[in-house]
Amino acid sequence: MIIEKGFFNRMKKLQIIRMLGSGMDIGELNEYAYEISFLLIQNIFLKELSEDSNRTRNDMIFITEKILATMKLNYTQEIVERIVDGTLWYRDPTKQEGFKSRIYDESKGSKQDYIFRYFKVDREHSRWEQGGSTVYMLTEESQEMVFITREILEEFGFDLEQFYTLQLIKTGNFSKAKNSIDNLIARVKTLINREKEYKTVIIREPQNIFFDRNIRGKKSEDEIKEQFQEEQKVFANMFSWKNRYNSLPDEKKIEAERMFEKLERARLLHDSLAKHVMENLALELEIRVKYPESFWNISSFSFKKDIWQNNIVKNGLNNIDDIEKIIAPLFSPKKDFIYPLDWAWAEQNIKHKKTLKPKIDDFIEEDWKFREIDWDLLVELYEEVFMSLVEKGKFSILELNEKNEEAKAKWLSQNENIDLFMMFVISSLKLDVNHNGDDERLKLYKKLCEKNPIFITLDGKKILSKIEDTNEPFSWKELFISPYTIYLEE
Repeated sequence: MIIEKGFFNRMKKLQIIRMLGSGMDIGELNEYAYEISFLLIQNIFLKELSEDSNRTRNDMIFITEKILATMKLNYTQEIVERIVDGTLWYRDPTKQEGFKSRIYDESKGSKQDYIFRYFKVDREHSRWEQGGSTVYMLTEESQEMVFITREILEEFGFDLEQFYTLQLIKTGNFSKAKNSIDNLIARVKTLINREKEYKTVIIREPQNIFFDRNIRGKKSEDEIKEQFQEEQKVFANMFSWKNRYNSLPDEKKIEAERMFEKLERARLLHDSLAKHVMENLALELEIRVKYPESFWNISSFSFKKDIWQNNIVKNGLNNIDDIEKIIAPLFSPKKDFIYPLDWAWAEQNIKHKKTLKPKIDDFIEEDWKFREIDWDLLVELYEEVFMSLVEKGKFSILELNEKNEEAKAKWLSQNENIDLFMMFVISSLKLDVNHNGDDERLKLYKKLCEKNPIFITLDGKKILSKIEDTNEPFSWKELFISPYTIYLEE
């Protein structure tokens, strides 16, 4: 390989970075031109993603002044304007020309002109007809430069990644939107894993509730709920554009459909994240209220004092090989079996007169399941759901918002009650009354038919799901779910 295919396109991306901050004479600050211009672009991009229209040339001047002040650099008004104009346009700002460079094009065998800009006019927010100033936004070239490293992606966070995806959907850039959704999915999976790990940590060592604040910072429960609701609104805003692409060519329409399918997966994962977060908050509260002594109980037993000093050093060992048996488990990569915390507490309850009555299911690790699913309760709850499918052909989870506190308590009494509904949402299902497999949805359907033969009329029907076009949330204390509806395929 002498000159690889795609060399011209790769050089274009490098040229955008190479020319940033060049061509502006700002005296002693010339060595800082590159950094200042990039910070200006980054600040405008953050405003763009958050739908902040304060992106005029005057706004850029103000932002640049703040950057220079933060960097503790001396500047004049003339220098600030040169930096802004030198990032907006190439050379003479009165001509408002794009940046120009000549790059070798391997397909043509010669140098070709490449013209680009870092900013373009945001016509939607400029509102010239009302006498408004010109509002600028990043070009695709600038966006690629900002997102050139994963570190910068991590810096922006989940909410701004959402806004970025929304902007791509608005402009019909489905290919980049799909890549951005991949980032959303990767990010939310990471957050879910963190919540799962955090749950394990606080079950084994409750004191981490006070010390480990890296999971979600110091946000209150209300702030976290509000954040999830805002993120759900952004997802709803993304899906509101779905019907606008019916007039697209078939090839483009297929690309849009695939992108929205991936977006639906991201939203489902986001709902799952919200569930894990609120469950952990509820667990934290229960530990604080019911088991406060777990925060100040410190073991008086230590390896150094009780094993090493009081036994080995004082009495010695019968055989030198015994030292390996004592030390090896401490450094072994394979962890010994650790009993569930409930068992340890149960043992303490026997030894001490003071009794605690922890609920086994509240503090059990995910790999340990001692309680069977209450199928009678599931049948009782889902009889209403399937009756709605028989009579109306659909059932919306928002209907559960009308339940009284007693009914809500039943729905929240075991995880399977809500999880089963989400299983209907995630994948389609063909009802089969004679099914004998492991699918819990079909097992539920079979039990429903045994209780009420009217449900046999649904045999062979296919259950699908969709998201309702509404801002009404399904929110029960620690539980947040998007407004899904399950329905029968016609």
